[in-house]
Amino acid sequence: MAKKINKTELAGKYARALLDEAIEHDQIDAVAGEVKRIDSLISESAECNKLMTTPIMTMNNRKEGVALVADKLGLSQLVRRFLGVLIENGRTSLFHEMAVAFDRMYGERKGILPVHVVSASALNDRTKQRLTDVLERTFNKEIQLDVKINPDLIGGLTVQAGSLMADASVKTKLQKLNLVMKGVGI
Repeated sequence: MAKKINKTELAGKYARALLDEAIEHDQIDAVAGEVKRIDSLISESAECNKLMTTPIMTMNNRKEGVALVADKLGLSQLVRRFLGVLIENGRTSLFHEMAVAFDRMYGERKGILPVHVVSASALNDRTKQRLTDVLERTFNKEIQLDVKINPDLIGGLTVQAGSLMADASVKTKLQKLNLVMKGVGI
């Protein structure tokens, strides 16, 4: 029986190949920017999403469409060749997963620590900068903040950096208070 392909693992292999090529050609930062732009375009444009994910599209049509997008974005030859490999191998639908894996590998190589923050409300630029400064001093690394909003937290925020998690949300504090009150019979 054939082994089922793990999409994340496969995307990781493509990401590693692209990263290795970018390093070899000394284009790692440029390629990282291009990968992000393509991934954003795919998520924001229904047409680009269809171009990359529709299984019934012919290879020639996909090549033509991707070439137009590459021209519009001004993509490097390295990234154009990579997209050609994805098309030839029928793997364009993995682009988002590959972009996520590439970004993670790029960050590791550059010493960037991704930090996921969930806040009850939007953080202003000053607050984000203060949080980034504190985290950079704490971890002695460049910080890449990923901020999401979840009003269910009521107030405060949660911060996750790698396996470390800090929860300073009002929701959690209220849950803890509730448990304490139940424990003493109030």
